[in-house]
Amino acid sequence: WHSCILNRTSAFWNDSIVHWNWCIARCNGERLKHRLRDLLACCSCGSSPLDLTVIETALVPAPAVDGVRCSHYCSWCSEKVEGSGRARPCAECYGTEITQGVLHCDACRRDFPVIDGVPRFNPDVEQDFPSFFKLYGGAFRYREAPDLADFRALHAQTKRSFGFQWLRFQVTDHEENRAVFFSRTETKPGSLGSKLFFEAGCGMGRYLQVIGDERPAEVVGLDLSLAVNRAYEEARGRPFIHVVQGDILQLPFRGATFDHVYSIGVLHHTPDMRSSFRSIVKLAKPGGRVSIWVYHVWRPPELHGLKAVHATMKGWIAGTLRKVTTCIPLSLLCYLCYIAAPVGWLGRCADRTQGPVRILLSPLLMIPCSIHAKWKVRVLDTFDWYSPRFQWKHTVAEIEDWFREEGLTNISTKGFPVSVRGTVPGQGGTVNR
Repeated sequence: WHSCILNRTSAFWNDSIVHWNWCIARCNGERLKHRLRDLLACCSCGSSPLDLTVIETALVPAPAVDGVRCSHYCSWCSEKVEGSGRARPCAECYGTEITQGVLHCDACRRDFPVIDGVPRFNPDVEQDFPSFFKLYGGAFRYREAPDLADFRALHAQTKRSFGFQWLRFQVTDHEENRAVFFSRTETKPGSLGSKLFFEAGCGMGRYLQVIGDERPAEVVGLDLSLAVNRAYEEARGRPFIHVVQGDILQLPFRGATFDHVYSIGVLHHTPDMRSSFRSIVKLAKPGGRVSIWVYHVWRPPELHGLKAVHATMKGWIAGTLRKVTTCIPLSLLCYLCYIAAPVGWLGRCADRTQGPVRILLSPLLMIPCSIHAKWKVRVLDTFDWYSPRFQWKHTVAEIEDWFREEGLTNISTKGFPVSVRGTVPGQGGTVNR
């Protein structure tokens, strides 16, 4: 009896806290909304805009915003942008960060929490943040438990491995990240303007930071894993960087929205790479760009002779090792990658040496591990290679065909293979003004 009373009292108190915070938000003019709401849509039915219950907010430095960035729905004024002559106080909107809240899709009766500043669209979010659901249960409209069986079967191992990777390894080189981003997307520093970018598989946000340096460019990053927590912290106080947790195969965004959609080293780790590619292409607006970089096959068609034999054997060794490494505990694999770091250094020496020394060390080149100059990066890259469940590989010609099948034009394959870029037919490609 006492337990029942305490439980009911606790539930009433939690609901009261949520209601009080919500009332404060309403009394402040319904303005505690986020710019991201203009871009989001239900990942299940595609409905937009999503309704919002604000629980907590925080102020961030308000940027100078030229013109109106939202093209569909102004959350600040709670109305559609089209056909409205009202002035848009975009700087104030960007200066308010929703740290805790709930997004609602009344069309398919689903709730999506905003936890620690990040909208969460994974169906297993309650398992990751049980305290949020316990504390703010009164803010949810629809509490029907989602079916997690399919999600777990496809994504559980991938989500776990990349979350472990980016929350454990605090390794990043901003200048190297800049070089990779601009080469893979075939863009140049200072040329991004005020375009709106989307990154499929942002991890801890290293390429988000690159675009963040190119103000007034704006970027939204999505990742399956809890690496988004680190990405959000890295971008805290930078209003033109947005982070979302979700699934590439069920993207929570309006279609034909972004000026440039890119994915660097991620699509080959999804359950169905072809479907993932098709999914992100739908986000690019007419005239927008799509850029991806994925793993190439071990033995490309143009490789012959001893080099072809070497590549084939190396691929066989890598595949055999991955059958083991994808099944062992991540902490154990991490320590094994530390052991592999010296092997990577010797492999680097062999790769850069000629004559008898190269012949002596050449067997080490058969072991697939990173030969990066920095040992910490070698550990990270080796872990990144051996931990994910999925790891697809393709030729340049194959990915080019995918771009053509999706109707993309101006296809370019310059740079490190397999890097492919293309343009969505039609006019546009700039942020709506």
